[in-house]
Amino acid sequence: MNLIKNKIFHFFTYICMAYAQEVNYLDFEIIVNDDPYPANMFMHNLSHVSPITGTMPRYMAIVDPLMNPNWVVNSGHLGLDFKVQQENLSYFDDDMNAWIILNENMVEVDTLACVNGYHADFHDFQLLTNGGYLLQAYDSISVDLSNIDPGGNTNATVVTLIIQEFDSDKNLVFEWNAWDHLNIANYNYLNLSANFINWMHGNSMHVDADSNIIISNRRSSEIIKIDRENGQIIWILGGPNNQFTIMNDAYNGFNRQHDARRLENGNLLLFDNGNDHDPPLSRAVEYELNETEMTANMVWDFSHPEGYVGLAMGSVQRLPNNNTLINWGRLVEEVGVITEVDPNNNIVLDLKYTDPVYFYRVTKQEWQFETNLTLGDTNLDGQVDIIDLNIIADHLIEEEPNLSIYHLYRFDVNRDRIIDAADIDDLAGRIIGFQ
Repeated sequence: MNLIKNKIFHFFTYICMAYAQEVNYLDFEIIVNDDPYPANMFMHNLSHVSPITGTMPRYMAIVDPLMNPNWVVNSGHLGLDFKVQQENLSYFDDDMNAWIILNENMVEVDTLACVNGYHADFHDFQLLTNGGYLLQAYDSISVDLSNIDPGGNTNATVVTLIIQEFDSDKNLVFEWNAWDHLNIANYNYLNLSANFINWMHGNSMHVDADSNIIISNRRSSEIIKIDRENGQIIWILGGPNNQFTIMNDAYNGFNRQHDARRLENGNLLLFDNGNDHDPPLSRAVEYELNETEMTANMVWDFSHPEGYVGLAMGSVQRLPNNNTLINWGRLVEEVGVITEVDPNNNIVLDLKYTDPVYFYRVTKQEWQFETNLTLGDTNLDGQVDIIDLNIIADHLIEEEPNLSIYHLYRFDVNRDRIIDAADIDDLAGRIIGFQ
């Protein structure tokens, strides 16, 4: 340990030392930047490069309205669906199968997980205004499908969807299992004689204006509204069990969709991946629903002039100024693209990442940290000096150094997800560079 501390003072004796480089983040090109909605953008990247053989890290990042990455963490297994909820940040811990809540001071304040033997899934998580929350999970059940179909497998493994709601004290108050409320026999495209049937793929949950829940099942290209009291199906839009007449839509509906949300105007907005459209095409699309007449009237859509097809993932958000933010998901082109359009479909922001990455969900929010964002300010005194270097050095003594978001931001100076002497080297270079 003395060797590490000696390195600290050693760096201060070398006035000609090269300045440390800027914080690592992904490279992106700003194609259009024409007065987009002025708010921070929250994102977490995945990579087309293998995490085993490749070198592309996963970052949780906040990009400011000037398109500068002003907060970046090399998050590893943390960060999926990184977003603002109820004045906090939330993100998925892939190792724990749980959701982490981060407050405005960059402190992890809660961990939320499923119960009854289920593991929380990363596709969506909703914090509610009453302090409760919604989680989703999957369950693989063994079923004798010969009771449903004469040719059905007598011992099939079927993947079903679980929704769990908890109150503010973490008590389970509602549990929904797709198997109990939907009839797999009505999904006529499934091969019920197969050994394994991937029936449900939930990727968004949304509490509707009437307090019931809207979920997206990408596997069957359907949006399902369920009663929050008894779990019964209220309606199904799209897919093999569609109950709506879809109007004014050249594609006659969406396909393999993500991120279905009710807007303040009562319409339904979603990201239509469009894998099976002819030809395949992704778009953001908005439907006006009449739940009495059971009609879904397409009132708006947008597809990119480049004709992007997001084979998986993707998101859409209606912003306070009525612009729409679109994340095109995992593109064939193996680049990440984020677009914002105004109500007249004029592109006001277009970002293309040059690294081989993609994003599950991207959102804009006016939220910001209440603590300073000075890299290396480990004691939060607003400046970086030898005291901060000593704190990092002391941290290295620990047998299992903490890799919380706070430490990954303040201590992991070179953003390699390892807190070690190299971070001391880089921070010392920064200190000299600031003088």
